[in-house]
Amino acid sequence: MENPIPKIMKTPIIAMYHDDEHKNLTVEVELPDVENENITLMMHENSFYLKAFSNNVEYLGSFFMDGPVDPEKAIATNNKGMLTIKVPYKEGFLCARNIPIE
Repeated sequence: MENPIPKIMKTPIIAMYHDDEHKNLTVEVELPDVENENITLMMHENSFYLKAFSNNVEYLGSFFMDGPVDPEKAIATNNKGMLTIKVPYKEGFLCARNIPIE
């Protein structure tokens, strides 16, 4: 039987950060109540596409990353609704500049 409650479309909450050596990017995506088989993740050098759903919510979005990564080496795990993606930068994180806050 089809679910009588319509799904709500949301953009997931995302956190992105690099490691201390500026060699790897970690992306954390909040996907409450979403099972592995209900997640579609496609990654390019500078962006990724995500579509996921639970019983009542559909998460959807395309997101830019802060530098070119190697999608062939990406690893994704889903732990109780927290999707964690780890991927190495192609050439390290070289183009960033620290900006002092006044």
